Amino acid sequence: MSQRRILVVLVLILVASVTSYVTLTQYLSRQEALQTQKRAAFFAQTIDDALRRLNHLPFVIAENPVVVDALETKDATTLNPLLKTFATRANASQVFLMDLEGRTLSASNYETPESFVGKFYTFRPYFKDAIAGRTGQLFAIGVTTGEPGYFVSEPVRNSEGIIIGVMVVKIDLGGLARSWQASGERILVTNSQGVVLLASKESDQFKTLQPLSEAARSEMANFRLFGDRPLLPLDWQVQDDGRVTLDGDEHILAQASIEQEGWTVHLLTSLSGIRQRTALAVVGILAVLFAIILAVTGFRSARLKQALAKSDADRIRLTNEVNVRRVAETKLKAAKDELARSSRLAALGQLSASITHELGQPIAAMRNYLTAQELANGAAPGGVNAQLTGLVDRMQNINNQLRFFSTPGVGENTVFDLRNAADAACELVSHGVNPENTSLNKRYSETPVPVSANKQRVEQVLVNLLRNAIDAVADQDLREITIEVDKEDARAFVRISDTGPGLEGRTLSQLQEPFMTTKSSGEGMGLGLAISSQIASDLDGAIEAEENPEGGARFTFALPRSGEAP
Repeated sequence: MSQRRILVVLVLILVASVTSYVTLTQYLSRQEALQTQKRAAFFAQTIDDALRRLNHLPFVIAENPVVVDALETKDATTLNPLLKTFATRANASQVFLMDLEGRTLSASNYETPESFVGKFYTFRPYFKDAIAGRTGQLFAIGVTTGEPGYFVSEPVRNSEGIIIGVMVVKIDLGGLARSWQASGERILVTNSQGVVLLASKESDQFKTLQPLSEAARSEMANFRLFGDRPLLPLDWQVQDDGRVTLDGDEHILAQASIEQEGWTVHLLTSLSGIRQRTALAVVGILAVLFAIILAVTGFRSARLKQALAKSDADRIRLTNEVNVRRVAETKLKAAKDELARSSRLAALGQLSASITHELGQPIAAMRNYLTAQELANGAAPGGVNAQLTGLVDRMQNINNQLRFFSTPGVGENTVFDLRNAADAACELVSHGVNPENTSLNKRYSETPVPVSANKQRVEQVLVNLLRNAIDAVADQDLREITIEVDKEDARAFVRISDTGPGLEGRTLSQLQEPFMTTKSSGEGMGLGLAISSQIASDLDGAIEAEENPEGGARFTFALPRSGEAP
């Protein structure tokens, strides 16, 4: 698809998305307005029911003879517990009785520190209405308790029908506001002057929808309706389309009246929620659309891939054949190298058998002649001709190394502690270590390291590796050899590290070749690692070689761990 066609498609999708968003927002707003109006009427009815629930209670209590007797005798001793019982059973906030002077004679909270007894409330409109023979109704903040409530009052008459006092019931409407908070609705209930009496959001209560006039504030102050609350205006703005902006957020407004009190219920539904739902719906539609586009594109891509797969089949088959041939050539070369090495070792074995046979008796005879000469002259061992004795020892060592290839086999295996074999090997090479300039450090496992093998041949490997390490550090300023013995998973190992020149770029395979040596003529034949590798292989073990990160070389002789205790 060309870039121009892609651009046109994207523009069409954008226009369709914007149109869908606007249309869906308008539709959901109309639907939400209808539902909001119904909910507002429901909340108004709920409030009206709460106000009317105890309207009859002051009249019923005022008819009680005990109330009349308390006003006539000025003794509320019997009445106080009775009013407390009425308040508890009717679930009223407070019930109290006032005389004609506005002094409270009896109250249901007579036992509390906020008791109304002895307090005067002549300034309250509900007192004046009751004295005038009418039912008084008022929403106000309690002067004594500081708690808002709805007050209902009735006159108390004696047997002659004369008004002698006022009975008042206070109803707590806080439970309604708390239930609104749990519902998540934004609700304001205002009086005729626009003061918020009840609200689902606590910070909205006792605020105003518009600034109050000085006359209205003065009247409220005279009746002490809202205590010391400042009655600050909310950020309330009514728009031309009937919507309301509150705290910077646009809302759908639904109103319902509570005619008994002249109150108004304002139910607000945030447009941000509607817009969010609309956006999610548009995103869902776009997701479906893009899924269809991707499906079509995927179908076309699948067909294209099938065509490409057919053309690539021959190339892949040819590549596989080339790879198989390369692997076969690699294996063939490795087999040829192993065969050549085996041939060399076999030839070396035959040659070694011949040499050790031919040289064994002459060397023994030479050693015997030298010993006899030393005894005849009464000299110490090696005292007649130390150089000749050293040459005979060297010839014997070379003959001993060659004898390995003529007598293969691992012998009888026993279970032993690899640490003991390492100690024995160290003891055998100790004469070649000068403690003044060469240090031999041992780092052994704290627990036994059991292996099942021929102990003498294990020691032979360790001696060869230690001798190589001693020779490697001979010309170094720092002459340090470290031998570690430990176990790891299913294997036991001895690791010998030195501070010599390292492997110098040679691999273990190169170092294992017979007669491969870096020593000067007469100091070694290059058979040590070849012999050691053969022994390790016969014992189901292995020798590893690597450069020491701290300098020098590091050789590891690994064997299978034994499950038996040494």
